[in-house]
Amino acid sequence: EFSDEEARRTAGPSSTGSPTIAPSVAGAPGVPEIVFEQVSFAYPGTDLQILDRLDLTLEPGRSVAIVGENGAGKTTLLKLLSGFYRPDSGRILIDGTDLDAIDPVEWRRRLAVIFQDFTHFELSAFDNIALADPDRPDARELVAAAAVAAGADAIVDGLALHADTMLSRAYTDGVDLSGGQWQRIALARAMYAAMSGGQVVILDEPTASLDVDAEVALFDQLLTHAAGRTAVVVSHRYSTVRRADRIVVLADGRVAEDGSHDELIARCGRYATLYDLQATKFRDDPDSESDGADPDRSAS
Repeated sequence: EFSDEEARRTAGPSSTGSPTIAPSVAGAPGVPEIVFEQVSFAYPGTDLQILDRLDLTLEPGRSVAIVGENGAGKTTLLKLLSGFYRPDSGRILIDGTDLDAIDPVEWRRRLAVIFQDFTHFELSAFDNIALADPDRPDARELVAAAAVAAGADAIVDGLALHADTMLSRAYTDGVDLSGGQWQRIALARAMYAAMSGGQVVILDEPTASLDVDAEVALFDQLLTHAAGRTAVVVSHRYSTVRRADRIVVLADGRVAEDGSHDELIARCGRYATLYDLQATKFRDDPDSESDGADPDRSAS
């Protein structure tokens, strides 16, 4: 398991400047091309091959959703990209340079990462969001912008001491947050890291604690604020991922399908089948959140 302490170490570098995010431009300066080249991986102590000679190119400045059934290797791919593990064979190339040859600290400074097992830090809302670089001269402004990007601004504004409120009942005037509120704070943390200079935004099930409509709206907002960066997102809800520039379907440790939502639906393949299954399940049981929303209901 990986806590948000590790996500903090992957956050953006110390820098100054405006919190405004550049417009989305493929190949934007500094945003790297990422290539998985024949990558295979099994977790230490196991013989189960999670990734098997996987080939995948992530173009600079585009949003990519990674989908697939349980055990397909979605989170594993993100952990390899984050540098938490190394491939057993094959390479991950960053603008042509093997990731193994890049200083891990330097690489993680270029990332903004939130995994699904993020930590609830017993710190102020400000410190929870600004973990990447709390000493920036413009940190307060950036925290406010990141909170807006993650839909956490109403949460922070509603706290007794606003961003200075401690997020723990162990402190005087401290408060506890709900699961959905904590998820927005964690997303604000990732947005802060991106605004601080992170070039690759990595989100593993970033909105699983939110209801369907809130998730769809927030995902759109995150993509807008991550513009100009590469965004790699894992989500089990197809109502969410259909908005990505590109959708990659993993199966048996490899890329099974790759394209836009419309392209994959037109192929009537694995993605279209999973999409239809999820839509059917929701229509049969509209109160169920376990497998996500009706994709068509959330498309408007």
